[in-house]
Amino acid sequence: MPRIEKSHDRPWLPKPQPFSRYSAKNAAFYHSSAWKKIRDLQLMQHPICQECERLGKVTPATVVDHIKPINEGGERLDQRNLQSLCEACHNKKSAREGNR
Repeated sequence: MPRIEKSHDRPWLPKPQPFSRYSAKNAAFYHSSAWKKIRDLQLMQHPICQECERLGKVTPATVVDHIKPINEGGERLDQRNLQSLCEACHNKKSAREGNR
């Protein structure tokens, strides 16, 4: 009796698209010394999650986020376009941006 191979493909679901931040061009930027320097400066100047702070909570920031995403024209190294966030707030913001 022939064996039926199990497939984990679900043709009725759309194929996930890679998150644009991880394109080769952006990956090089996020590994650059310029980004690492401004990221460290941002976290040093704003060590508390700015979103949690607006909600009256105190949570250490671990992620530096572009307020206006760079793929939507936001400045890469302008500190006015950066905010310090905790991982949870950054994930929520990224999810909202992904739905646009």
